[in-house]
Amino acid sequence: MISIAAIYSIALLLWSIANWGFAWFFAARIVRPGMGNHRLHENQPFAPKASVLLSLRGCDPFLEQTLRGLLEQSYPDFEVIVVVDNRCDPAWDVAMQVKSERDAQDRIRIVELQNPLPTCSLKCSSLVQATSQISSTSQVVVLVDADVVPHANWLRDVVQPLSDPKVGVVTGNQWFDPRRRDTGSVLRSLWNSGALVATAINANPWAGTCAIRTADLLSSGLVDDWKTSVVDDGPIKAAMTRLGLRVHFAPNLIMVNRDQCTTAFVGRYVTRMLTWSRVYEPTFAGTVVHAAALALFTAGWLLFLIAALCWGDWPAAALLTSSMLIANGCMFLSWRTVRVAVGEAVATRGDSLHRMSWSEAAQVFALLPVCQLTHVYCTIKAIWVRQVNWRGITYRLHSQRRVEMVAYRPYVDNQQVPSEANLSV
Repeated sequence: MISIAAIYSIALLLWSIANWGFAWFFAARIVRPGMGNHRLHENQPFAPKASVLLSLRGCDPFLEQTLRGLLEQSYPDFEVIVVVDNRCDPAWDVAMQVKSERDAQDRIRIVELQNPLPTCSLKCSSLVQATSQISSTSQVVVLVDADVVPHANWLRDVVQPLSDPKVGVVTGNQWFDPRRRDTGSVLRSLWNSGALVATAINANPWAGTCAIRTADLLSSGLVDDWKTSVVDDGPIKAAMTRLGLRVHFAPNLIMVNRDQCTTAFVGRYVTRMLTWSRVYEPTFAGTVVHAAALALFTAGWLLFLIAALCWGDWPAAALLTSSMLIANGCMFLSWRTVRVAVGEAVATRGDSLHRMSWSEAAQVFALLPVCQLTHVYCTIKAIWVRQVNWRGITYRLHSQRRVEMVAYRPYVDNQQVPSEANLSV
């Protein structure tokens, strides 16, 4: 038994080291070189007129800061088109209040979503409507999510890489750094750290911060793709590929998200993200392989440990236990490597991640195995999911990426929690 335990322990450690290798690659070969390129070109005078598109359904906890941040951009010529689900939506009053108090230059246009399409998500319907209303002189379209709080140079940072004619879309990503360290919020942050690495390596766009030339947006057929899509960023890469253009990941556009969430929300969120990946990303096959390997390693470790304990083989049991602890330590090192790189990226714009205490480090160490099992469970669910509920609307997912909105209804906030809880919508 001891020899089997030794072989299995070595395999487990090699697997963990390989995961750390991806984290190192992200930090050393993507983030740091990307920051160097940003500093090299940040003073280039490229600032064409831009149209920022924001879709709202429900009131995200930091929506007011998002809108204020958009109005405080250090960018010469831009407009913000906000499409709100309906006038009874709580986001409508927030948007109107910020406009009346802060929009001295009349940059924001707030409109109600009209005639949402039954063949796509409400968010995609909003973007289709917004693109039809952009200024005729606008040269760049920028997408932003309601949970993104943009820094003063955000618009300049996302537009500047488009000065390269080979770049079709500029994208960032997000890092969850909740202020309170409840289990659900930490679990989502841990899972997203791994998703961030995979997304950056595979150059998959994130529509939370994303810029495209207006001419490319219109000629690529992306607007038509949105009319039959359940998620906005899913068809972007394929649309730009049709034009022979590439995706540019900008590390300085990793946006810090400080929303909280419950453990129940984590399961729905991760399953939904993986479902979008299944529908739109060829790299989802790699996600399935990764989840299968995680499941096999976990099941194998548990099986061998139970066998060793039943047979009274204490050296084998000790070896298996210690190897799992060391492997978890390697996973913690991987997460820490990514976190440090993200911290360096956001520090360039004056932002920061909170300083982690020893108790928080222990919490992360303890939750890493839970996060991996959650990933396995949600990947299995995502493979078979054919119906998704997103912000109170049910969507049926058919073959060939066809989408059906089951029934429209206005957004209702059912979260019976204080507003200061800052829970994700």
